[in-house]
Amino acid sequence: MNETKSPFIFGRKAVGDSFTDREKETERLISNFRNKVNTVLISPRRWGKSSLVKKAGDLSDNETQKVVYIDAFSLRDQGEFYKVLATEVIKGTSNNIETWLEYVKRFFSRLSPRFSFGTDPINSFELSFEIDSVDKNYQEILDLPEKIAIDKNIQLVVCIDEFQNTATFEESALFHKRLRAAWQNHQHVTYCIYGSKQHMMSALFERQSMPFYKFGEIIHLGKIPITDWVLYITQQFQSTGKIISGLLAEKIAISVKCHSYYVQQLSHLVWLATSVIADEEAFAAAIDDLLAQNDMLYQRETDFLSETQLNFLKAVASGTSDGFSNSVVLQKFKLGSSANVSKLKKALVEKEFIEFRGKTAEFLDPAFELWFVREILKKF
Repeated sequence: MNETKSPFIFGRKAVGDSFTDREKETERLISNFRNKVNTVLISPRRWGKSSLVKKAGDLSDNETQKVVYIDAFSLRDQGEFYKVLATEVIKGTSNNIETWLEYVKRFFSRLSPRFSFGTDPINSFELSFEIDSVDKNYQEILDLPEKIAIDKNIQLVVCIDEFQNTATFEESALFHKRLRAAWQNHQHVTYCIYGSKQHMMSALFERQSMPFYKFGEIIHLGKIPITDWVLYITQQFQSTGKIISGLLAEKIAISVKCHSYYVQQLSHLVWLATSVIADEEAFAAAIDDLLAQNDMLYQRETDFLSETQLNFLKAVASGTSDGFSNSVVLQKFKLGSSANVSKLKKALVEKEFIEFRGKTAEFLDPAFELWFVREILKKF
């Protein structure tokens, strides 16, 4: 007998019925792709950026417009970036080895890339280049998308995930200048760049001193509204023969502050704890399960914090969102001086524990906040 599968997806791209709302954002991306508007998409981790881009890309991909995806998360240097860019552009615009070989002959006059194939040549093919040669002739790789798009008479969309990782490359400023100089001249290629480290992405694209300033439209992805989550959760339960009330579905969304990943995960855990009708007992068990799964990770993360950094998080978890330099707050939470508060804010933002919306401090990870209140704050 086949068991019913959970209707909630987390930890991988949401597709089909698992993709929730984002209709306006999807339409905006599709419009940008169609109208050749470069896009920079910024939001915290696990808010659904990759799923959104994939959804818009799938709806945009056709005979005259092709969409290519690159993940920069694990790339260590410029050489790997160039290799992946060339490989994915070639793979994304043709599906046969003969055409790939033809591309190499026609579009690389100074570079002599090597081909390598796995057991599945179509999906495990990649190019590689001599490092010294790439450093001198990088322009051939950067212009490859434009040349192929012109040759095939198509519009090409290149989507690059976790782009902020390129800021860790050696000579990253020079690298970004090279990218910007080439890409701004492309007439047949549109770029969609997205990343999850907000402070790094904002620094790369919103500071006037940086090469990518004014590169394209910047979209700060917001959270999916509670009403949309309630409808989604109740419908997903119903699709598997189970029932959850609108109030309990709303409680799921509110408890993890409408964070896409955690709404999906917590809904999944409530679904698992439910036979037919979800209740408060199933919700409580799901919260316990969620925090237990992350306990070791969160404990390890807090172990690396200084005492004053931990105290600052206690202040935030206690409801202090502003006025951290107030003498009462400084004394109560042992934060030191007002000058030290500024250092604490900067350090915790860079470590991705908190973010500031205006002057208001918020935890980036709502599940971590639940755990922190239960395991750390209660001992304060």
